[in-house]
Amino acid sequence: MKYGVIDIGSNSVRLMVSDGIKSLYKKINTTRLGSALSLTGRLDKERMKETAEATEQFVLEAKRENCESIYVFATEAVRSAQNRDEFLQLLSEKDIQVEIISSKDEAKLGFVGAYTDGVCCVLDIGGGSAELAVGDVNGLTYAKSLPIGAVRIFDSCKEDVVAIDEFISCNLKEYGKLPKFDNLIAIGGTATTFVAIMEKMTVYNPKVVDGYGLTLKSIEEITNAIHNMDMAARLQLAGLEPKRANVIVGGGRLLAAIMRMLGCQSVTVRESDNLEGYLKLKLGESQLQ
Repeated sequence: MKYGVIDIGSNSVRLMVSDGIKSLYKKINTTRLGSALSLTGRLDKERMKETAEATEQFVLEAKRENCESIYVFATEAVRSAQNRDEFLQLLSEKDIQVEIISSKDEAKLGFVGAYTDGVCCVLDIGGGSAELAVGDVNGLTYAKSLPIGAVRIFDSCKEDVVAIDEFISCNLKEYGKLPKFDNLIAIGGTATTFVAIMEKMTVYNPKVVDGYGLTLKSIEEITNAIHNMDMAARLQLAGLEPKRANVIVGGGRLLAAIMRMLGCQSVTVRESDNLEGYLKLKLGESQLQ
């Protein structure tokens, strides 16, 4: 039995085909649905059209894979947009129904998907938001999402590092004090991109990424190096997806800032994320408590 799960995010649309126990494969299409959302409060018409088409193609692929059930959910960009109904209508015309995840539940989904053992803190940096969740095998003790993703940072600050750091600093206060935890796990495109760059991946290898340890020092060094590159050089950098080249500086500075806030010198990157978390919820293997 196979399942298809599609995540409509602020930066990309992602598909996971799963056998219900593990992911068989994942695909991504970077459509930047949340581009300029923080400035206008609205989704761009062209970005909506491209994202709806990407979602439709993933639904068709899941059907070709003979997935018994296909689930589609959306996060921050759709959740916060003034004209989200317009986007949902585009999907409805393609006979695609979408569940819009609340900000609190978005943090929980990432935790459910990425949790390993002990008391974990799971950090998920997306395009439109960043989530922190702390818990153990018995459930969550903390979960919070803030609208400070990599695309939002770029829209608000471009690559002005002073502006970026001020933007991040003002927002991070909203996390408040987190419960104590044993280990920090990072999921999402920002963290996985840093692993890909570290390993100079010309072809993305999820088996290498999963469980990879990144140090705060390496994240800061790579972020600063990319900031000093022009776009032509970035496009030649192994491991850096071209459509992520202009948002990775803000994403890297956010990842580093959160690690410093939490007092962590290293983080473990995981491939399992909110796609797995959402499927576990749908199959009744986990509950959002």
